[in-house]
Amino acid sequence: MAIQKQEKIDYWDAAAIAAEKEERVVRTDMWRKAAMNWLAYYTERKARDFVVQTIENYVRLRRGAFVLDVGCGPGKWVSLFAESGFVVTGVDASPWMIRLAKKKTKEDAKGQVEFYVMNVAKLALPTNNYDLVNCVTVLQHIFGDEDWRNAVHGMVNVTKPFGHILIFEAAPSFILKKRTRHLRFRSMKDYTDEFRKAGAELAYWKATDLSFPITYLGLRRYAASFSKKVYRITDGFPALSPGFLSLMSRISMFLAKPIDYKLTLTPLGFLSIGKILLFRKVKA
Repeated sequence: MAIQKQEKIDYWDAAAIAAEKEERVVRTDMWRKAAMNWLAYYTERKARDFVVQTIENYVRLRRGAFVLDVGCGPGKWVSLFAESGFVVTGVDASPWMIRLAKKKTKEDAKGQVEFYVMNVAKLALPTNNYDLVNCVTVLQHIFGDEDWRNAVHGMVNVTKPFGHILIFEAAPSFILKKRTRHLRFRSMKDYTDEFRKAGAELAYWKATDLSFPITYLGLRRYAASFSKKVYRITDGFPALSPGFLSLMSRISMFLAKPIDYKLTLTPLGFLSIGKILLFRKVKA
């Protein structure tokens, strides 16, 4: 078990190092930034929109509120919360992720942010302290049931009474596949039941990825072409200019957004694998 946990940390350390290198390339290459994998960019933008909308509509934090970002990674959400005037704590099990997060938030969030290398299954933070706990695509990477339960109860424990916990995870209504190499699927009911045991009730939920089957089956190869150093659709075709691919990316996102965003609001949301689940702590 200890070896498996270390492998997980090593995996995320490696991911942090790769992300830092990729960021340097993108920052110095405007064309590459414009013609990057549109699906990855679109998915990231959609996650930001959905999380921000949920918080604005159902949490409505006051300026100076205390926010905990669990599994903060390179600090994307920490920076967003700090820029909104909140006092933010970021924790991650990967020292390299914390290093990258500190570097990215150093200039923009002085005095508003603190970071800790910490396992979500062992949150050593003050009880009843945070107005909001934010946890985006973290719990789905915990394979052990005991660690997963400890993570859920730990997040509720550090939340203020009547505060909120927002999770964005793979939480399908029906589980067809139990796990992949780095992902463990638990149902929406598993999450709601465990959070209820910890003292938090489901206040709101939203589907996030009804477009996933289309994306995966129909656009996977097309999307992969954008991350290649030489911009080609497939082998055998002449190289396409980054400017053309950038235009195609923008058109694709323009067409996908109104359909995809609206579908998540329909009853079809039960078919979504990914979900935002917003819990409200109901007892100290």
